[in-house]
Amino acid sequence: MVGIEETITPSNASRPDSGRFQIAGDTFSIDSSISQYRIENGRRYHAYRDGKYWAPNDDAQNENLDINHHTYLLALEGRLFLAPLSKGIERVLDLGTGTGIWAIDFADEFPETTVLGTDLSPIQPSLVPPNCMFEVDDASDEWVYPPDYFDYVHIRSLFGSIDDWPKLYARALAHIKPGGYIEQFEIAVELKSDDGTVVDGGPLAKFNEICEMYHRAGEISGQSFTIADTMKANIEAAGFINIHEETFKIPLGGWAANPQLRELGEWALLSFDTGLEGYAMGVLTRYLGWSTNEVQVLLAQLRAAARDRTIHSYYEIKVVYGQKPSLPSSTEPQPAS
Repeated sequence: MVGIEETITPSNASRPDSGRFQIAGDTFSIDSSISQYRIENGRRYHAYRDGKYWAPNDDAQNENLDINHHTYLLALEGRLFLAPLSKGIERVLDLGTGTGIWAIDFADEFPETTVLGTDLSPIQPSLVPPNCMFEVDDASDEWVYPPDYFDYVHIRSLFGSIDDWPKLYARALAHIKPGGYIEQFEIAVELKSDDGTVVDGGPLAKFNEICEMYHRAGEISGQSFTIADTMKANIEAAGFINIHEETFKIPLGGWAANPQLRELGEWALLSFDTGLEGYAMGVLTRYLGWSTNEVQVLLAQLRAAARDRTIHSYYEIKVVYGQKPSLPSSTEPQPAS
């Protein structure tokens, strides 16, 4: 797709956009205490470790997670991962699996691999590939798996969700096999433009003001929303080697001249539209004291601005993967097996 050094060329159009693991530990099967969700400002939130994750888990937000998954696939040209995995890997862990759509797709692509997805919410489907399973678990807790167990640990869109990333990366290192990989995909929470159409005082500047509020909320909650900027250094500091980072530009809306980028932008806009309330409501009302009416007014302004094709905005997806050393002195990348 488009790397960070490339510029997305806008089209001349100006019309608006239309809108199997046998592990004992502190993990849980579905029971009434987990499925009795909390309702706040008309949105549903997880019950297990109430308040640990800031976004809703209701049907509207879950649909948005699946839209995000498709947006990622378009940006990565159909790839579920960038790390150099071999077909012979045995076990994969998907932290914060959400609806489980990534884990299911990976299990379909790797039918001989056992895939475990964990999340605070039991919102995953029951009909899944035989090599895929889900558990309710908190990724911030001590991991109950044996050392050197997983070939690959996958993390996606957990910004604002973890209060100690270095500790999580250290746990991943301990439980990944020598030669195995960790890979993380995160959105950089800021809108940009290459041609100056995202300007201070402009309609979408309000979104970047929200981004600053997210940074403040992360400082209040102790859970950073800017992990995309620090994950490479933190993964390397944990002891992983052969670190690789890629950044992808995602146009917001169908303003790009390139047909593939236009399609990507339209999906990104759909994701923005369907997920905006869920991403903003809890953070702004819970941590920063906004009223629900104030949030709704702001969201209406942002949705209108995002559809303006004269504003050539984009955001960035950053991907980092690293390898656990096969030996203390290993420097050459080896396929996980």
